[in-house]
Amino acid sequence: MRLWLCCAAAVAAQQTPPRRRLARRTRARESAAVGAAVRALAPAPANDGKCVFHLHTPKCAGTFVWRFMRDKFCAEEETCKRGTLQLPPFCKCAGNPITDDDAVLNAIKRGAYRFVSAHSRQPFSDKCALAVWFREPVSRVRSHYGYVVHRRRRNVTLSSLLASKKPPNWVSNQQWSLFLPGSRVAGSQAPSSTHLAEASQELQRAAFVGLVEEMDVSLCRFARAYLQSHATELCARGAGGRRENVGRRPVADARETEMLERVNRFDAALYELAVAEFARRGSPGAVVEPPPAEFENVWEVRTDGFDVVE
Repeated sequence: MRLWLCCAAAVAAQQTPPRRRLARRTRARESAAVGAAVRALAPAPANDGKCVFHLHTPKCAGTFVWRFMRDKFCAEEETCKRGTLQLPPFCKCAGNPITDDDAVLNAIKRGAYRFVSAHSRQPFSDKCALAVWFREPVSRVRSHYGYVVHRRRRNVTLSSLLASKKPPNWVSNQQWSLFLPGSRVAGSQAPSSTHLAEASQELQRAAFVGLVEEMDVSLCRFARAYLQSHATELCARGAGGRRENVGRRPVADARETEMLERVNRFDAALYELAVAEFARRGSPGAVVEPPPAEFENVWEVRTDGFDVVE
């Protein structure tokens, strides 16, 4: 009898978990329940899962935005660009999708991709959020000229391009032409009140308005709207990112500046409106404190004479 009682006690001891283990499991269940309740009370992000269409205006940090953001929206194997375009789910981030493939264009228009960066608004639809960065127009043209000379190896002067019978599109009002493709812009015209009203309405309709000169704040606002899992990282001061696709900063010339201002009046007006819209949407920007230790500060200031933001 005594032997039987000893065996029964041993079996019961094996089957009954220690009190401390039970306490840990109870606390874990309670913690999970509290966490679930907090998540249920917290409002869901308004733009969670919304596809983003980035209008890539040359020399407005477009290459940087595409390369910096695609890795946060998609895995490497989910990213494609012109020449390797595929339909979702094989491709979810598409760069420069200049194509006649109706299937790809329709997929963009119905918001099937997570992130699209394009030089044209042609495939855009309101199924996606339109994100546009703007830049002071004289700086933008000078930057493009530096890219053409030092990356494309073209031995031309900016003055000769401006004086030619058919100047390249990038020297005159390119931001306006890409952002408002239905509005005709010619030479040194100044925008009318109708033009300005149209541009103001389009800016207000755009889901996101960024400024190249305010890149830290722009990235922070963008992350809070569309990349909340990266908001802490991108709202850290100086968290910008490596500068891409840059050209040498050309020497400023007063006569050239006057010429550029004369043939970029639409872009100058658009930039002023964009600055006002950026301020109107004002929200806390980049924080004053440096990035947390666990985040790498990847803003790279080049020392080889190259620049993208003057």
